[in-house]
Amino acid sequence: MSTVRCRIAPSPSGFLHIGTAKMALFNWLFARSQGGTFVLRLEDTDAERTEEEYVAAMCEGFKWLGIDWDEGPPFGDEPEKGALGPYRQSQRRDQHHAEGMRLVAEDKAYRCFCSKEELDADRAQADAEKRPFRYSGRCRNLTPEEIAAKGEASFVVRFRVPEGETVVEDLVQGPVKFNNKEFDDFIILKPNGDPIFHLAVVADDGLMKITHVVRGDDHLTNTPRHIMLFNALGYALPTFAHLPMVLDEAGKKFSKRMHGANVLDWRDEGYLPETLINYVVMLGWTSEEEGREFFTLEELRHLFSINRLNKSAARFDRKKLDWLNGQHIRMLTPENLRDRVLPIIAAKGIDTSGKSPEWLTQMASICQEKIPTLNNIVDYIDFFFSEVESYDPKAENKYFRQAESAAWLEADLRMMSAADAWTHDALKAAFEKEVEATGVKLGSLVNAARLALTGKPVGPGLFELAELLGKETAVARIARALEHVKTLS
Repeated sequence: MSTVRCRIAPSPSGFLHIGTAKMALFNWLFARSQGGTFVLRLEDTDAERTEEEYVAAMCEGFKWLGIDWDEGPPFGDEPEKGALGPYRQSQRRDQHHAEGMRLVAEDKAYRCFCSKEELDADRAQADAEKRPFRYSGRCRNLTPEEIAAKGEASFVVRFRVPEGETVVEDLVQGPVKFNNKEFDDFIILKPNGDPIFHLAVVADDGLMKITHVVRGDDHLTNTPRHIMLFNALGYALPTFAHLPMVLDEAGKKFSKRMHGANVLDWRDEGYLPETLINYVVMLGWTSEEEGREFFTLEELRHLFSINRLNKSAARFDRKKLDWLNGQHIRMLTPENLRDRVLPIIAAKGIDTSGKSPEWLTQMASICQEKIPTLNNIVDYIDFFFSEVESYDPKAENKYFRQAESAAWLEADLRMMSAADAWTHDALKAAFEKEVEATGVKLGSLVNAARLALTGKPVGPGLFELAELLGKETAVARIARALEHVKTLS
């Protein structure tokens, strides 16, 4: 086990956002590729926005994606894991407060008694002078006697920003320099003793011995404050890597309100977790194999290298996601595909209990090359479990309202009725023989038969579905369609 320790620290005030999933994946891949430790920590100090249902949904999203954690909070049937917990920030308040007051004791932070009215007046003056508001430092040099004279007055704790500059040595952005004059003495403890984000995240990372912080570049401007706090608290400074945020198809930041921002939206629409992993990794990382786009999670564990992270933002591309989903569906074993689609089929009220596992496997198999998502399976197999009550109107016009339609179906009925062996190969041979003998186009016979058997113009291959449907049912449906065509004419 290496000393690499990465973490993802989402705020459970909403669902698992695709951007959060991206950061979690890169941290997980780096930890796994280095034989290190991946930590899940929940930053839940904002009690008003934290909901336990979001905690459950967020952890459910990670588990669906296959992103497991070595250390983290209790979830479902999993106990808390790790020796450096607790792994919920709200349970670490006493540690945060103690670290903040340690900085006061070491004169690296100080009590600030400024009232809201005083700060508002300073802010108004800054606005009038058209300059950014900076805390004036009014309480920065209070003497012990002046502090004692405040008695029980309410105060916040401010960090004493040092002079000079802070350099972020970023693995993605390169060295980024900040003049410390850009930062006022920022608050680290509220009047009630609760920590501000900057102190809490640094204390947690330091005490949990995090070695690498891989996160969105929206945190880059926070990082100088964090480096100052790491140094002041005496923690080992982690290595930083700030990645661009995910953009939507219009090139704007992927809004939390957009459909698909919630990772579990894709699960509900029938996308594979393998697809999301594959797609999300390409939103910020490039393989050394030029042009390669298809990856499994196991392959990524071995191929991932942190120096291949991208500096430029990537746009979300639905067409690419759909293509990848189809590719990953094709890679499943028929048994695996069967097991994934059966709950979806059952949710649509289709009872498959009368079919054998072997039959159901074959049913999934004949759809595997066709379906773009798991949810599409329903439209490709519902005719196996119910009678065809109507025919697709456009397909009916094309295949049932032609002068030759009755002749096509009569030929289909004759071939199917006479079939000795009810197999894919035997049926295919019979149709090809009919085409050779009569000169009728194979597509006419096949499409008319498919519409008769399924009520649809598209679906699994005709010979495959006919074999599974069974001779008696198939012949009856062709005969019924023929009678329907005769009434149309």
